[in-house]
Amino acid sequence: MEMNLPGDLPPQLQQAIGSGLLQRLPVTFQPFVHQQLSEWDFLFPNERRSVQRLLLYVNSLPPTQFNALFAPLLQLEDKMGVRTWQFSTTEQTILNASLLARSPYYQQWRQAVQNVFDASDAYALKTGASVARRRLVLLNIPAYLPVDKATAWTRWQGIGFVQPLDLSAAHASGTLAFLLFGEKAASPSLLQAAQQPDDHSPAQAWIIDAGDNLIRAALQDQAAAHSTSTPTLLGYKRLDTYRQNFSNEMNTMRRDLVDADSVYDRLRKVDVRPWCPPEASAPSIREFLRALYLSGNGAVIFGNSFVEWGASEALRRARPSLLTAQFDLRSKPKPFTGVAVFDNPDKVNPLPSVDDPQGSALDAQMLSLYIWLAALRFTEYQHDTVCICMAESIAEAYIVAPPQFSLQRNPRPLSIDTLRQQLKTWLA
Repeated sequence: MEMNLPGDLPPQLQQAIGSGLLQRLPVTFQPFVHQQLSEWDFLFPNERRSVQRLLLYVNSLPPTQFNALFAPLLQLEDKMGVRTWQFSTTEQTILNASLLARSPYYQQWRQAVQNVFDASDAYALKTGASVARRRLVLLNIPAYLPVDKATAWTRWQGIGFVQPLDLSAAHASGTLAFLLFGEKAASPSLLQAAQQPDDHSPAQAWIIDAGDNLIRAALQDQAAAHSTSTPTLLGYKRLDTYRQNFSNEMNTMRRDLVDADSVYDRLRKVDVRPWCPPEASAPSIREFLRALYLSGNGAVIFGNSFVEWGASEALRRARPSLLTAQFDLRSKPKPFTGVAVFDNPDKVNPLPSVDDPQGSALDAQMLSLYIWLAALRFTEYQHDTVCICMAESIAEAYIVAPPQFSLQRNPRPLSIDTLRQQLKTWLA
């Protein structure tokens, strides 16, 4: 099937596609590739590099190696009977996913697909196409979420160490905001230090906030610094209009696959620009949010779910040098609602919302670890990445770092100023 390709595809990629590469790919491999190419204008730099690397790699293979690479996948497609399905090769649909997941060969199929990507990544590593750089993951559990000091870090199973913190200087502006921006000193902030001089893409530094105070601090810092390097800023509360419109559309859907695909197709095409706050108006960011809300993971309903899934997707798609995430207070889930899917519990259940500090703190403890585990799935974060999770209510941080990170375990409380300088040195 012919497809309209973006005009700014790299010449090498255009040439490979023009040679008939897409038609040679297995049927179940095509939806991903077609969708990535059709959404090229909305992809992050890392995603563009990844798609280009994959397609140029398979296109460079001699016929015998090409066939050997895809043979397991083609054999599984025959066993699954894919060619008898109502299967879209131009986009990834719910119906496609359902048909694949119902097959007894589904797990084998997933592994066969992953093997293709692994071969491409291994070739890139061998040829030096991947660039190593130091990275930082910063996670914060605010003071109003009560963390139990005795069990705060047990889920991390000893992979790092506990560092007491002196938070006295940070109380006025908030610990994470103070760590990122400091006191407006002449020297670059930690956020500015994370921006690579050769890469001014907003995808290099992310701030994801279950509330909105951290985003407001970032916007103020950005305006004060007159910076040309802008991070990606996503605040759950600042995205209320976007989420509410999405939720309203979702709740028009009947609970069947055909209607779900119809609603999803409408939501993929609706103009979301009027729903976006200014900091989320860039095409790649508003489409990132669209995909996040379409994934049905609770990001539309709970701020802390938004943070965890948003951070995980940012790591997967953008591979940022700096990822910063802050959790917040949520209400107790209401009984007898569809909150786990898409229903807005405040509309479905008229009972007043009740704050849940303890439940929110437990969420944040678990989800912070999930974010770090999500990072470890990717080679870029497995060796030269520092992860710091702060729990303000107990004035502690849990630090996971490689041996070359200069900050070591210290029984005395560490000031946020000192921590900032250490992290700036690390990123530099």
